[in-house]
Amino acid sequence: MASPAPALPENLRRTRRLALSAYFGLLLYFFANTAIVTPGFTLATPVIWLIQTLPLLIFLKGLLQNNLRTYAWMCFVVLLYFTHGVLLAFDPPRRWLGVTEVLLCVIMFVAMILYIRQYREHFKVGLFS
Repeated sequence: MASPAPALPENLRRTRRLALSAYFGLLLYFFANTAIVTPGFTLATPVIWLIQTLPLLIFLKGLLQNNLRTYAWMCFVVLLYFTHGVLLAFDPPRRWLGVTEVLLCVIMFVAMILYIRQYREHFKVGLFS
C-alpha cells in the first residue's frame, strides 16, 4: 500500500496553488477563446479546444497527485504555449488574447519551477526519486 503524501508547509501550498490556478486558468482561457471569442458554434469547436488542451490534459493526473516529475515536464510543455501566445500577440486584432496566454504561461512556469525547488529543498529529495 502506498504511503500517504507528506503534509506541505504553507509556502509550498501557496506556490502549488498558484501553479495549479495558472494551469486551470490556461484551460479556461482556451475554452473561452474557442467557445466565446470564435463566432458560431460548430462541431469543430470542441475538436479545436481538445487539440489545444490535450497536451495540458495529459498532465492533469500527475499535477493533482503532486508528482514532481510531472511538474518538471509541464514546465517544458508550457513553453510551447508561451511561444503560441507570443505569436498571437503580434496579430493586432488578437493581441490581448496573446498577452493573456503569455501571462498565464509565465505565471505557471515560474510557480512550477519555484514549487519544484522549494519541495526538493524542504523534503531533501531528488527530482526522480
